[in-house]
Amino acid sequence: MYIIHEQKQKSYFLLTAIYLFSSLVLLLLIISPPGMGLPPLPWITRIILGVIFLVDIFIFRSFYELKFKITSEGLEFGYGFFKSKIAKNDLKSIIIDTSKGNFFGYGVRFNRHRIMGYIARTGDGLMIETKKNKKFFVTINDPEQALQIIKQSKYLPLHLI
Repeated sequence: MYIIHEQKQKSYFLLTAIYLFSSLVLLLLIISPPGMGLPPLPWITRIILGVIFLVDIFIFRSFYELKFKITSEGLEFGYGFFKSKIAKNDLKSIIIDTSKGNFFGYGVRFNRHRIMGYIARTGDGLMIETKKNKKFFVTINDPEQALQIIKQSKYLPLHLI
């Protein structure tokens, strides 16, 4: 398998900053509760908060950047460990669409039509439908370029794109 095209889209800076700030507050709570004006915490509480902190950092790292790849075998998109792969043979259609008003929030989401969305930023992306009638929406920086590369790679007959 080789990569034909790849795009990465980072989450908004403000979302990242809020997430990092809350993680820092949690870390300070674990290390020095009296420094935050709280009584000392029992060790079991500190251990539980430490595990929560590590899970928090793992989730942050996973959802920091959305990747979209066109490979020789198909499409790959997602965040960290939360990825979807679609083989060339399973593609039914691909169109450019917008996430505005369809998905509420960021990350891996479902909209009211049960379409799974990978949303890093509000805006345009690709609506991908498989032969099993599963639909995915992926926000990317340049959906027109990705669609042109998919057309050139002959993933689908041109009348289905």
